[in-house]
Amino acid sequence: MKLSRKDLEERVEALEATVTSLEERVAEGQALHQRFAELLDVVTELLVPLSRSDESGESQRDEAAVQATVSRYVDELGS
Repeated sequence: MKLSRKDLEERVEALEATVTSLEERVAEGQALHQRFAELLDVVTELLVPLSRSDESGESQRDEAAVQATVSRYVDELGS
């Protein structure tokens, strides 16, 4: 089966459009993956200190550290 030059050019254009679309989707996926990783870091930073206990066995929560972590994450979202 031999295709005409016009058919081949149309096929190449269609494939180029498909590749462009796939590249855009990969870029979107990478951005989402990066945001998820950053969010996971924030959650980890918030939960690990919450699991620590003082000498009496009671959990201590450093509100300033919590606010700093959340603020840093919000700032990163803006950039």
